[in-house]
Amino acid sequence: MLPPDDKKREITARARQRGIILNEDHWKLIAISYEYYDQHRTICTLRNLIKLSGLEKKQIYKLFPGNPIGEISQITGLPMPKEC
Repeated sequence: MLPPDDKKREITARARQRGIILNEDHWKLIAISYEYYDQHRTICTLRNLIKLSGLEKKQIYKLFPGNPIGEISQITGLPMPKEC
């Protein structure tokens, strides 16, 4: 589930501010994060993101360097999980 268009513009702008140009794989991870949040009321952990996306850990780190879950949280506005 992707966010509405107005939210997509906000996310794109926040990502650019953080030096990230969003592509299809970024949006896939963002969509997974929104879906997971809707079901569990928390953003998913890296382990769950790997499992749900089918991407390897190194691919996710390449898309969102440093702390992928933190980056996704900062970009989307979804709250950080308690584990982070």
